[in-house]
Amino acid sequence: MANNLVNPLFIFTFVSLILSLFVSHSSCLNTNVTGKAHGKDGFLPALGTWYGDPRRPGSGGACGWGDDVQHPPFSSMISAGNANIFLHGKGCGDCYQIKCTTRPHCSGYPITVTITDECPGACNNVPYHFDLGRTAFGAMANPGQADDLRKLGQVDIQYRRVKCNYGKTTIAFKISEKTNPNWFATSIEFVDGAGELGYVEIAQAHSTNFVKMQNTWGAVWVANISPSFHAPFSFRLTSPTHKAITAYNVVPHQFVPGKTYYSNVNFW
Repeated sequence: MANNLVNPLFIFTFVSLILSLFVSHSSCLNTNVTGKAHGKDGFLPALGTWYGDPRRPGSGGACGWGDDVQHPPFSSMISAGNANIFLHGKGCGDCYQIKCTTRPHCSGYPITVTITDECPGACNNVPYHFDLGRTAFGAMANPGQADDLRKLGQVDIQYRRVKCNYGKTTIAFKISEKTNPNWFATSIEFVDGAGELGYVEIAQAHSTNFVKMQNTWGAVWVANISPSFHAPFSFRLTSPTHKAITAYNVVPHQFVPGKTYYSNVNFW
C-alpha cells in the first residue's frame, strides 16, 4: 500500500517542479521584453510636433525666460512639454536628446533641446509629447528638408534625458520686472547638469545668512524681503542631487528689474 501511495506523490512533486521552472522562465522573458520597450540606447517613444509663428523659434513663457530662448546658448533649440515632461514647472531646464526616423525627411540623428515651455490640453492625449520650436523641429530633418518635415505637422520621435551642457556659459539671473523693495523674483537660466534646481537661497550684501526662496512657477524663484534687505545679492544653488554652489554678489546694488545678470559659476 505504501508503494502505491509513493508513486502519485512523486509524480505530483515532479510536475510541480516543472511548472515552477516554467513560470520562472516566463517571468524572465517578460522582463526582457520590458527592457526592449525602453528602446535602443535608452531612447523612448513619444510624439513630436512644432508650434508658434513659422518665423519665430518658440517661447520660454511658462518657464519665465521669454525671448531669451532665441539667443545663445539656447539658440532656439527648445521644446514645450506635456504634463509628464513639464512637471508643473519642475521640468523647466531639463535637457533631452530627440530624433525622428520618418523617411525620407528625418535624419535619424539626435538633436538636444531644453524644456522652456508647457504644452497643455491635447498634448496630454499621449503619455509623452514634445512640442518643439520651429528651429528645433526642423533640425531633425535631413539637409534641405526642414520645411518638408515641418509640413508633416507631427512625427513619431524617440527621446532620452541627458545632462545639460551650455559650454562656458554661467548661470544667469533674469530679474522680474515686478520686483520691488518688498518682493524679489528671478528666473534662473543655463543650469548645467540636471538643468533644474532643488533649492535656491538668497543673501543680502555683506551677509552669510541665506534665506530660502520659493519656486512659484516655472524657473522663477521668489523671496519676500524688506526695504532693509540690500543688494548686491548672492545665491546658494542646490541641485536635485544635493550638490551646492554659491554665486556671490551676482545682482548688483543698483540692479534693474527686467535685466539679466550672469554669475561666475555653474555645475561643471
